[in-house]
Amino acid sequence: MRKEYLTDMIKASAVLKGILTAVAVSLILSAIIGVVYHFSSITVAAIPWLTVVILAVGAFGGALITGKDVGNKGLYYGLATGLVFFLVILLAAKLFMPGQSALGIVYKLLITAAAGTVGGIIGVGLS
Repeated sequence: MRKEYLTDMIKASAVLKGILTAVAVSLILSAIIGVVYHFSSITVAAIPWLTVVILAVGAFGGALITGKDVGNKGLYYGLATGLVFFLVILLAAKLFMPGQSALGIVYKLLITAAAGTVGGIIGVGLS
């Protein structure tokens, strides 16, 4: 029984590593998009689409790391990584930008969950 608990803790650490990777990837992509937006003629209308791409790439990358570390059940661990990553982003958004629309939140939840699931499955394939 104790050995199974330790194994679950190792898998939880893989999910945490994936979430931290997803946040780091998202921050780096946000900085890059900010610089590109500042120095180019990208309109404000493109920003919502770019944020969805950033969320998807971040969730995919984090779940890929999680799936590769865990080595099995990539669908479940990738989905968990995507969902927890979404919750972290949602919490940050509520702190810094209150008043988000509910439809946009649901849409972004579905995108991060799907990207996390695919990333976890591919990560297991790469392990």
